[in-house]
Amino acid sequence: MNKLSKIIFAYYLFFLFWGILFKFNIQDTLNIAQNFPTRSLNLSPFSASGGRLEVIFNVLIFIPFGFFSIYLSKNRSFLGKLWMIFTVSFLVEILQYFLGIGASDVTDLITNTFGGLIGIVIYQITQKSKNAQSLVHLLFAFFLAFFTFLILSH
Repeated sequence: MNKLSKIIFAYYLFFLFWGILFKFNIQDTLNIAQNFPTRSLNLSPFSASGGRLEVIFNVLIFIPFGFFSIYLSKNRSFLGKLWMIFTVSFLVEILQYFLGIGASDVTDLITNTFGGLIGIVIYQITQKSKNAQSLVHLLFAFFLAFFTFLILSH
């Protein structure tokens, strides 16, 4: 992974965890030590999720992780890369439960993993292009702009 990709990945991880755990809300981030809401756990897929918009958000926020799974685990099989995405999503859901922030939901686990799968597929498609790395950076720029928009809209 080149230096620019590492910087983008670090930026992405920050926004991934902040977005999922704190919903890009600066006030919640600052007050987390004082205000722990009750824990919520949903094990019924798509039954009590936050609606269509949250499902779309969960898919979109994990697409870049699918891209980076290629860089992070070049020697792993396709299923190994998908397992890594699932594991990170599972970790986030566990953190939400134990920290008492948001709702731990199996729907999130499914949609996050699906988003990572889409990222892997898009990466593999872009590799057939002569300007593959430029395309990947362009896609990352789109997602970074998307994250920035989400932050500014809160």
